[in-house]
Amino acid sequence: MGTLASKANQSQKILWTAFHCLSSKGYANVSMRDIAEEAGVALSQLNYHFKTKEGLYMEVIRMMMQQFLLEVDEELKSVADSKEKIGSLIGYFNRLLRKRTELFRLFLDFTAQSIWVPNFKSLLKELFQNLSEIIEKHILTDENMNGRREQYSPKSLSKLILGALYGTSVQILLEFEEEHDFASLDLVEMIVT
Repeated sequence: MGTLASKANQSQKILWTAFHCLSSKGYANVSMRDIAEEAGVALSQLNYHFKTKEGLYMEVIRMMMQQFLLEVDEELKSVADSKEKIGSLIGYFNRLLRKRTELFRLFLDFTAQSIWVPNFKSLLKELFQNLSEIIEKHILTDENMNGRREQYSPKSLSKLILGALYGTSVQILLEFEEEHDFASLDLVEMIVT
């Protein structure tokens, strides 16, 4: 029994170390050897627990997905009014960019890699679909939010909201120099309400 627990602990340690290395240095700048050294394990242990580099990175993506989905769902559950929920969602992206930039960089990095790696693509596609569904469920079920846009489905509108927030966040990340650069994120609310 102790052996199973130690294997699980070592697997989790490797996973968290990979998450940290990838979110702080980026996909292109991290090798399996870097992760093994940082985790204090032999390189063979990464292959033992995750089989391949892609297998390890897919687990990191799954971990990132769970974190995003849980946080966005909790953020939107914490507010009652649909219009306030959009502001709350914008606030979440704002805090993500200001205080947890590494997590957003990892999201962006894996999005770019998903163009070339089919397994990453399926996971990122699932993440975007799930985030859109959360937005649809929490924000677009209110008639006040969807009433004047009846020619568009709530699914399409939720994708627009997510795309606007994600795309604007990427722009902020690329060109942030001054506080007013964050104003464009606040404008998303004006566009979608």
